[in-house]
Amino acid sequence: MKKILLSAVAILSFGGMAAAADLPAKVAAPVVQAPPCAQFGGFYVGGNVGGVSYTAHRNDDDGYFVDNSGHTLTKSGWAAGVQGGYNWQRRCTVFGVEADWNWGSAKVTFQDDPNAGFELNQLESKLRWFGTARTRAGVIVDDLLIYATGGFAWANVENTYTRACSAFNCGVAINENNAFSSTRWGWTVGAGTEWKFAPNWSLKSEALYVQLKEQQDTFTVSDPFPPPSTATFRWTNNDNFWVARVGVNYIFGGGIR
Repeated sequence: MKKILLSAVAILSFGGMAAAADLPAKVAAPVVQAPPCAQFGGFYVGGNVGGVSYTAHRNDDDGYFVDNSGHTLTKSGWAAGVQGGYNWQRRCTVFGVEADWNWGSAKVTFQDDPNAGFELNQLESKLRWFGTARTRAGVIVDDLLIYATGGFAWANVENTYTRACSAFNCGVAINENNAFSSTRWGWTVGAGTEWKFAPNWSLKSEALYVQLKEQQDTFTVSDPFPPPSTATFRWTNNDNFWVARVGVNYIFGGGIR
């Protein structure tokens, strides 16, 4: 009887081991790892504010002023605007496109022969607004995006050429004022950083150099001295400026692989 019981226990034990071997192995739960860097992918919009260093080079081609040499002046001003774009992110590298539009306030003024108090010969140039359309490429270190950027630029520049003198001082009254406002194309390059300080928010800092295409202003004036006549004058304009600004972006997300 004892031998029969031991045999039955052995058979049951072997059967249980065989059944356990037929069960599927338990699958380990996947380990979710935190991303190695912050996420900047997708659409974003924001605003910016900063400073502009505007340089205007003017060449008096036909001697409108007494001193008809080239005039180069630089003046600083402010700028503020809005931007928007889209980033494609793969792991910790980013490629994107961005466009911006900015109000500007930078003005340079050249006065020919400033010691001649009785006569005013003056050139004034204003940078009124500008915009850019650029690509961006960079790498993310932790939560900081470091990028280079470049593309197209355009700006509205207003030039005013003034020549005035009283009849008492010049023998005949002179009052000429020729103003030109034009939007000019150019190119831009720069670099910047963007810090992801919250899930959908980033703080950016950026520096850009903008070079506008050369342009010529042409105008005709009447010579006030007898005999009556007219004369045509040309000015060649070459403008560039630096922009240094900070801004904030709201990132909608979605451009990540």
